[in-house]
Amino acid sequence: MTALTPVPAALEAPTEDLLRRAAELEVLWYVGPRMWCGPSGEPVSGLQVAEHLEAALDVLGQEGWEPGSFGLWEVLAGPVDLTSVSTRVLELVICARSGAVAAEPGLWDRNTARTLGQVRALLLAGAAYARRHGTTAAWPA
Repeated sequence: MTALTPVPAALEAPTEDLLRRAAELEVLWYVGPRMWCGPSGEPVSGLQVAEHLEAALDVLGQEGWEPGSFGLWEVLAGPVDLTSVSTRVLELVICARSGAVAAEPGLWDRNTARTLGQVRALLLAGAAYARRHGTTAAWPA
């Protein structure tokens, strides 16, 4: 196994324009609170997603990054609902940044031209998006 790429300290902050474009995509792609509901039907808050993505940044900082061996799939591992909604948030950010109509973050991460800085910037932007646009609590019964 090759050595994992070390994680640099500096992160690129997401731009207001990027977060706005991701919010526009959410409105186009998801109806009502569907964006913030996991596959089990349980709600996931924006704060939960933001903390999950920030924890993924910490894992990258501790473990490093190796595309195809240790990347987004591994650092996002967790409860199914939380991982699913977190992945949706990252898809919105990737598409907002690139103009793509769809993206699978785990495959995006494996692109041989991808850099660790891009992966970290994605997680940082996803956390910022979730804090700003995510639901604040479980919806009423």
